Amino acid sequence: MDTALGIMAYVGALGLTALASLLLAGFVAAKARGLPGAWTLVIFLCGVALWSLAMAAPAMLGARAAPFTLTVIALSPLPAAAFVHLVFAFALCGALRPVAWTSYSVACLAVVAGICLGVGRIVPWHGFAGAFAPSLAGWGVLGVTAVLSVAGHVRLFQTWRQQSGLHRDQAGAVFVSSGIGLLALTGFAFPALGIEAYPWPVLALPLYSVALVYAVLRHRFMAADVWARRGLAWILLLAGAGGAAALIATLPLALAGRPEGFVATWAALAGAMALGLLVMAPLKRLTDRLVFPGAQLDVEPWRDALAQVADEQALGELANAMLRQHLGLAADGPGLAVKGGAVTLAGWGDAPAALRHTAARIAALVEEAARRLASAQRMVEAEREARLAELGALAATIAHDLRNPLGIVQMAATGAPPEVRMEIGEQVGRMNALVTDILDYARAWTITPRPIELAPYLSGFGVPVDVPEGMMLHADPAALRRALANLVDNARAMGGDCMIIADCCSIEICDNGPGIAPEIAESLFKPFVSRRAGGTGLGLAIVRRIMEAHGGTATLARRDGWTTCFRLTFGPDLRERR
Repeated sequence: MDTALGIMAYVGALGLTALASLLLAGFVAAKARGLPGAWTLVIFLCGVALWSLAMAAPAMLGARAAPFTLTVIALSPLPAAAFVHLVFAFALCGALRPVAWTSYSVACLAVVAGICLGVGRIVPWHGFAGAFAPSLAGWGVLGVTAVLSVAGHVRLFQTWRQQSGLHRDQAGAVFVSSGIGLLALTGFAFPALGIEAYPWPVLALPLYSVALVYAVLRHRFMAADVWARRGLAWILLLAGAGGAAALIATLPLALAGRPEGFVATWAALAGAMALGLLVMAPLKRLTDRLVFPGAQLDVEPWRDALAQVADEQALGELANAMLRQHLGLAADGPGLAVKGGAVTLAGWGDAPAALRHTAARIAALVEEAARRLASAQRMVEAEREARLAELGALAATIAHDLRNPLGIVQMAATGAPPEVRMEIGEQVGRMNALVTDILDYARAWTITPRPIELAPYLSGFGVPVDVPEGMMLHADPAALRRALANLVDNARAMGGDCMIIADCCSIEICDNGPGIAPEIAESLFKPFVSRRAGGTGLGLAIVRRIMEAHGGTATLARRDGWTTCFRLTFGPDLRERR
């Protein structure tokens, strides 16, 4: 290999390793500093970065780098001790404190010995301006560093063997990344051992940083915001792309040598810079697409897909699924919420500007679909109200036309035998109840809310009540009485005990009768669906209409000790507690 190119590759590999280690240390310090072992990991990563710079300095500066390089090598047992501390903390080892004290004590003794006795010197080697050649004390310092590193790896391997799931994956990923680092470090032994060969293993050292970053990001070794993890990956990839662009740009100069003369040198450097910029542009685009995919948005497929949704919940689910798939986010990542005709973004505060812009465009498309859906639902509701108004008018006519003949029938039955008169009266009563229910269901319920003290109000239904003293509710007393009477009558008809339970948000009517048949549970509040024999099937439908007029809901609920509970929930503007 050409000497200039070899030195450039050597220094570039060490520089990239230092940059990646410092970035990862900053990431951990900023985003995961509250986690156990975070600062230990920061110290270890800073030590790796400092070591990389110290080993690169002699190749560029020769003997002038000796003070810096030799001092860092003398201190090298300390990052190794931090690595042991980190590994044993990660392994949840009960002997963490003794192990940490022992490793730091041994490291400090080795550091003191290295500083006092000297770890070696910087000598020219194999075309390099300088390389580290250890002394006997230096070999001792490096030996302590190696022993501590091996101890940490042995414990990581044991953790990988003993654990399962995510903890096992994390241990394996960190073990592999650190193993790559140990393998790459063997290249620094070439000058010390007198091996006259290019230190190829050192070129693999950036892979250590890449593997360690992958372990942190992929297996969540440290918890952090999704945008912080992606930002770190983007910076590392961009740094790698910049290094690759610089190497490609300077390759012609390394192969052809330095041109003669000022103009020729200037032209060569300008050409190299232009080549670097040309190479860097596509590499940056590739980095952006890998880490932050989805910046380009074709709106028509989105509009077509969102237009097929039938309700608000399905719209929110589909929009979040499409958004996260488009931007390559996890299922629990940032998303959006649909409420009525409005759409809000959640979790995008720290996202890059380009992705926030894309998410805002997608939110606008979803809001457009939500407004169409809300408009369609309003039209359906208006049509439903119109039909109910027609039904109400028809029911009023039917009631007038039926009640007169029913009255005549009941009067005519006065001369019949008692048992016949009783039967006729019972059937006429059922028909009158059905007519009343049809009128109540079809009428346009308009309410006049006023304050109601719930305790005395609910006690009037003749069943036990459980309600906080002094609780108030804004509601229409007559309409609410109709709804509660329907529910209490149903509960009594099913047999067993019945009770009314109220809190600050709802009123529940519970019974311990036979419960709700599964086949009618979903359609219980629809007209002409009844849970008891002889019912009109309109009682629960009327309850729902009354609660809708109050801006609330009527639903089935579960409560321990009861087989059936109906819950009436009121809008926040109707709830008040004194």
